[in-house]
Amino acid sequence: MSRNSRRTRVPKSAESDVASPQQPQPQQEKPNPFGLSFAVATEIVYLPSGGNFYEQGSPMSGVESLEIKAMTAKEEDIMINDSYIEQGIVFDRLLDSLMITPGIKSEDLLDCDKVALLACARKTGYGDKLEINHDCPECGAVSPVEVSLSNMLERTKTEKFEIKDTDQWKYDPTSETLELTLPVAGVDARIRLLTRDDFNFLEKSKKQKEKLNLPHNETVEFIRRVLVSVNDFTDSADIVKISEVLPAADARMIKYAHNMNVPTFNTKQNIVCPSCSAEVEKEVPFSVGWFWSN
Repeated sequence: MSRNSRRTRVPKSAESDVASPQQPQPQQEKPNPFGLSFAVATEIVYLPSGGNFYEQGSPMSGVESLEIKAMTAKEEDIMINDSYIEQGIVFDRLLDSLMITPGIKSEDLLDCDKVALLACARKTGYGDKLEINHDCPECGAVSPVEVSLSNMLERTKTEKFEIKDTDQWKYDPTSETLELTLPVAGVDARIRLLTRDDFNFLEKSKKQKEKLNLPHNETVEFIRRVLVSVNDFTDSADIVKISEVLPAADARMIKYAHNMNVPTFNTKQNIVCPSCSAEVEKEVPFSVGWFWSN
């Protein structure tokens, strides 16, 4: 063995002095001084539409529930943004900020599903109880009462909006149209429910005509859009002519039948009057006040 080979050996006494590679030590997690979780909670919201009433090709077609995160200080800034409020888009911006389910935006949603999501957002941000004024039909007293947002949201798990036949109209699920006889003209009409694209079209048409100082008749434009056939005639030119000459009562009947069958979020609550203890079922209308009542 050469002398050089002996030089490369490390004496046993020195082996213990050779520093071994330092292993990274796990960082000790600092205790949370606030007592709060930094993970933002999320909620699954069951939709009153059940994913129905959306046009083919919509990302919401067949979707029964969506996931959103709880409101935080970030969303509070959205709610007080003057520009959003003036443009009427504050709730759209809020929902887009809260949405967890990928590929879904507020503009994709029916109004009924928007309200359900906003009810959940309000619950996570400001609490379950919502205070409203109750005008008692029995004793006439006006009293502040509390209603539960959780109760409203719980119903949507099992209760989905359905169109039901009445003495005034029949629903054809195959064509997704309502059949009714107009009271004055006495003709059989078939109408469809307008989609978000239809409402957007009507709104843009109105703004465009106002910009150009052209006459705009909302009822006539609505009838043209919603009317599918009259006495089984479906020609678009005939529909346009009929829309302009329909008696007012018939036009009102068409609007009523349509609006009564637009999907809604059930906000009804059983309320007990604090003054006389009378119990009634009352619908709690959605408003911006839901977010400022506390």
